[in-house]
Order: sequence, then C-alpha cells, then structure tokens
Amino acid sequence: MSSSTRGRTLGIIPIREADVFAAGQPVRLAGKPLLSFTVDAAREADRLDRTVVTTDGERAAEFARSLGADVPFIRPQDLARPGVGIWQVLQHCLLWLEEHQTDRFDHVVLLEPSHPVRPRGLVNRVVEALSTSDCDSVLTAHEERHAFWMQTPEGEIRPVAMDNESSRQKRAPLFREVAGLACASRHGVVAAGRGPGRNVGIVPVRSWIGLIDTQDPFGLLVAEKLLEAAREHPDLAGEALVGIG
Repeated sequence: MSSSTRGRTLGIIPIREADVFAAGQPVRLAGKPLLSFTVDAAREADRLDRTVVTTDGERAAEFARSLGADVPFIRPQDLARPGVGIWQVLQHCLLWLEEHQTDRFDHVVLLEPSHPVRPRGLVNRVVEALSTSDCDSVLTAHEERHAFWMQTPEGEIRPVAMDNESSRQKRAPLFREVAGLACASRHGVVAAGRGPGRNVGIVPVRSWIGLIDTQDPFGLLVAEKLLEAAREHPDLAGEALVGIG
C-alpha cells in the first residue's frame, strides 16, 4: 500500500541537549550512542515517511545529523525547559514543518530515546493499528498480570480493577503505558497539542525489554545489564530487537 493511499506518517524524536551529553561526551549504551538506538528504529520502520529530531541545541543537532538524522530546526528555548509537555513539543514540530517546508502528515509517531530498545517491527505495528482503527492515538504499553493495589484519598488500600482470587494467567491484564517506545496519533490530535485524545488504543509489549528506561543514571545502568543479558541469551528477550546483535 502506498503512502498516498494510507496517509503520510511523521516520526518525531525529541531530545534535549542536556540529555544527549554527559560530562561533555555523548551518553552511550552498550557501546553505542543512546540516541542511535531510536534513530535506527525509525530507519527500520518503513511505515514512517519521514523522521525528524527536534532539539534545543546546535551541538545536539549536529550530533544527531552525524547519526544520519534529519534535524530541520532548533526548538525554541521556551519549549526546552523542564516541565514542558511532550504534546507541545510534538505540536510545534508538526506545525513548523507545515509552515516552513509545506510538508504535511496524516499521522505522527513519538519515539523517545529514553526507551531505546524496541522489538523489531513495533513501530510499524503501532502505525498500522492507528490507520486501521478509529482511535485518536495508539500507544505501546507493557502488559501486566500481577495484582496491583492503590490507596484511596481516605487512606484505604484497594485492589486496582483486578480479581485477586484468580491465578495470574486467568486475570484480565492491566497495561502500564510505555508510550515513549511508540505512540501514533492523528494529525488533528497532535496539532491541538493537548494529549492523545479520548479514544486510545493499545499495542501490548509483553517482553521485559519494553520496560527499559534510561531517564536517570540508575536506569541507564540497568539497561546496560539487560542488554548484556539479551546479547548473551537472545532467547530471553522473547523477540528480535532493533539495534541488538
């Protein structure tokens, strides 16, 4: 199916310069730049018609370009400070491309470098799930069948929508959002800049590899150990991974 038939899809990789470099050097994972894992995943996904990196610094932009990434602009500083919502960043990128390059897309896919290891074909599956549904957005989530509990405002501890009398295999699953792996949304949802919309679909990720998150030094250390295990024992990952091997 051609892109003109299924609509054009834009991949967006958001990075801040402070997250790309540590002590003046690129952050690395398993011997390669952390950012390259996500750039490679975007390159592997043939359902993405274009992928761009949005960043707040020229040094980060040049580094991303050295990895083969498309970096058409430097993000305004008011969209780079801590606390700025990711949907505002996606909105700016989409509208900038429309205004300055007359490049229009029907769908947008968020790919965050802090979730660097993706099952092969995952990005394509998320785009396909959006394009064949009436969802506003489709995001990845880790499937959980353990028992979960929550504390009410009154301090009472209650189970979270789960039958604790059932075995783990028979419980209805809960889903922990891991949208940084891949989240596909329709043009109008991203252009509004307010969130994924009301009608959200899920593409479940069942492998433990989907929980890798490198947003802090401890997470990066854990990711190193998990990738070592995946390389030494590929069967443990449960599926083929982009950038591993």
